[in-house]
Amino acid sequence: MPSHIPKYGTLFEFKKDDVFYNTLKTYPRVNFYIYSGSVYYNNENRDSTNFHTADGNVNLHDLNVNRNNVSIATDNQMIYPFVTKQGSFTSFSTVSTNEFNSDFNFGDVIRGSYPLTASISIDRYDENFTGKKKEVLYALKNTLDFYTHLSPHFAYSSSFGDKQGQKLNVISIPSIFYGSSIEKGSVRLKYYVTGTLMAEASDVLKNGVLIQTSGSTEDHRFMQSSGSYADNSVGVVLYNEGFIVLTASANIDTHTEAYAFNSSTAHNASWHYFGATGSYAGSKSSSFSLDFNGVNPIQTMTFFAHAKENEINFSNNPTFLTQSAIAFKTNTLYHQDAEMGIKNIVSSSYTNHSASFQPITYISKVGIYDENKNLIAIASLANPVRKLEDRSYTFKLKLDI
Repeated sequence: MPSHIPKYGTLFEFKKDDVFYNTLKTYPRVNFYIYSGSVYYNNENRDSTNFHTADGNVNLHDLNVNRNNVSIATDNQMIYPFVTKQGSFTSFSTVSTNEFNSDFNFGDVIRGSYPLTASISIDRYDENFTGKKKEVLYALKNTLDFYTHLSPHFAYSSSFGDKQGQKLNVISIPSIFYGSSIEKGSVRLKYYVTGTLMAEASDVLKNGVLIQTSGSTEDHRFMQSSGSYADNSVGVVLYNEGFIVLTASANIDTHTEAYAFNSSTAHNASWHYFGATGSYAGSKSSSFSLDFNGVNPIQTMTFFAHAKENEINFSNNPTFLTQSAIAFKTNTLYHQDAEMGIKNIVSSSYTNHSASFQPITYISKVGIYDENKNLIAIASLANPVRKLEDRSYTFKLKLDI
């Protein structure tokens, strides 16, 4: 039997009209709830056996999630990435060139560590254009200015304010949570005080500008009588890059708490302190909710596998024949009966009577092979399909790529 023929089937080539490429877009819903120094992702607590993934985090490939609750450095059950120092000079990005040259000899194993986790980060900056704020704004300056065609609120400096002189609250969302981008208009921020919704903001116009749609502020207005939104923006969303930049610092309520890090000074509730308990545990009465939908395109291939009339009515499965295909075999001789009969499995309506013979097979699996005859996928039918000579079938297969 030729090696490119499946063991119990027949090989056919897909024609031009039998293969289609499609892109499916999914919109995974994401929620972060932030309270009392903890972040909860989609309202889930860390599983009791998931020792190495903190609340509010996702674990890349779910590595080491069920390992012992001990230090990764001392647990010999932990899997880890590694490379061997060789002439190719391959190493991890976390190992500097100087460390690679001086700390390791050729043949030494350079180890990394799992799990690799990710969560949102929330950073607040005051009016001073120094330190980390300066680095962040320089990194986002061109991106912010690029989206000014959507709204002047994106501008690095405009009549709405100068971002290097504003209080800013920057929320960073890793792409593992949303895919290729965040769905436009899906971002919704909610600010709670003692469980009561104090303010809510969302991108109601789907242009990336967050509009406060409920609550009261000192210097923001709400929907006009005409139905259009006035200048009550609280920040902007960079959908493709995964950043939310909150620029509003006006009080949204008379409630005060010690929002700032390592400070007992009380501050009024404002969008500048949105998510404060995610990084600091100084405030206990406020909680925050961040909702959005991701955009995750999935490339798919659709195949149409045809089983035509008068085809696929023979099987190489030994049970297809009335007896073993090998009559006898010795060290020097192999003999196969040329008159081997095929089992008649047609059901008769009469007892002790054989129905007229028909070649019948049952199709239970469809394999997909590449151009080199390598099996790359198998589609299993829930119930085998009976194939008669006068019947044809088309199987629709879908493969994510």
